[in-house]
Amino acid sequence: MKIPAEFRVGSATHTGLVRSANEDDYLVIAPPDRRPFALVAAIADGMGGVAGGGEASRTALRGLAAGLLAEADGSAGTAGDLEQRVIAAFGAAWARVREQAQLVPALREMGTTLTVLVFAGQHAVLGHVGDSRAYLLRGGELRQLSVDHTARERGSQLLRCIGGGLPEQPPDTVAFDLALGDRLLVCSDGVWGPVGDARLQDALARLQPGSAAERMVSLALAAGGPDNGTALVVHFVGAGAEPAAEVEATLPLEEASRLGDLTRQAGRLGAARWPWFLLLLLAAVVIAAVVARWVTGFDALLWLRAIL
Repeated sequence: MKIPAEFRVGSATHTGLVRSANEDDYLVIAPPDRRPFALVAAIADGMGGVAGGGEASRTALRGLAAGLLAEADGSAGTAGDLEQRVIAAFGAAWARVREQAQLVPALREMGTTLTVLVFAGQHAVLGHVGDSRAYLLRGGELRQLSVDHTARERGSQLLRCIGGGLPEQPPDTVAFDLALGDRLLVCSDGVWGPVGDARLQDALARLQPGSAAERMVSLALAAGGPDNGTALVVHFVGAGAEPAAEVEATLPLEEASRLGDLTRQAGRLGAARWPWFLLLLLAAVVIAAVVARWVTGFDALLWLRAIL
């Protein structure tokens, strides 16, 4: 996917060292005609311990994308127009998750966070529900753009999400103008929790987007990897920059090695063995027919030829 010339994008995700499946999901969209926006970076973190967390995150992102791209021949126009489009897209994400939960009883309580940055021209809009986070690094200062929807006195219990049996609510939105050199981060709590703001700022300030995202996820793993971890990094480099070739999307070494092992295992398990079983079955039938003819005089082979 081609990224607009004024942006650089990097991403990394990992299951972590405790969870058995990655319920995080992320989305990067760059419409070729730059309408109704130039770039989208979004993360959804499925509710851990709830049936369908992974399905919830995927479903919410599909609904969000459909909502953002609706009537894509139109222009986003002002920052206010872009903000309204983001709010409508969250409504589409809600509707998609609710529909899926109603269709499959086992997914009735599925839920997910959803945090998105949408860029059009010099305008940017944050849309947010849950406890994933969006940060802006500008002038050497890291600022958290999103507000965590959690109750810390109850062990950081999630108070708002998409789905999860909760009533629909509009997202928090923050509209702002971009400045040359802005560096933005969207990440799940599996990254910001174990890593901390100081080390997030260091990686965001020193490294290119792909390396920064991978560094953040690796730091989360080094801290014990207690949860799925996903990071999306966006640098605003200005319209005069050379176009980026493609979006960077990498896995830390640990996840890449694990993926290779799983692929090799799948190759071994997936080898075509059924012809051998069929051949053995056919041989057993023929032997049984010969024995039956010798013992009873019944010509089973002639019978088999007749029915085949």
